[in-house]
Amino acid sequence: MVKQGTARRVDGVFADGDGVPLPVGGKTGTGDELVDSAGLKAVRTSEVSRSGAFVFFIGDRFFGTVTAHVPGAHAREYVFTSALPVQVLKALAPALDPLLRQAPRAESLFTADADADAALVGLTARNVAQ
Repeated sequence: MVKQGTARRVDGVFADGDGVPLPVGGKTGTGDELVDSAGLKAVRTSEVSRSGAFVFFIGDRFFGTVTAHVPGAHAREYVFTSALPVQVLKALAPALDPLLRQAPRAESLFTADADADAALVGLTARNVAQ
């Protein structure tokens, strides 16, 4: 859960249809992608990109990844951490809210019955073939 650490800024941000806060969890990471090039006198390290990511879940029905990425030689001019994608997810909360508040649909593509699943997959395959 995101009670502490970089992702704590999304704790309590999302709620279900009854207004009950949804649990949010995930993993953040930041990196500079470097390349070493050997010259006649020394090895030179160049920054080729910078990225920050947040891989997350919201409740038991939603998950995703938010990534900030700067490619190229100018990457070292950008200073950000994985807090940036976490903040982007928080900023998306108003747009995600209607989806998160919807009740789960009762029907599911797959069931607990393997034979029924096989029949459903076969039916779907026939529909595609036609």
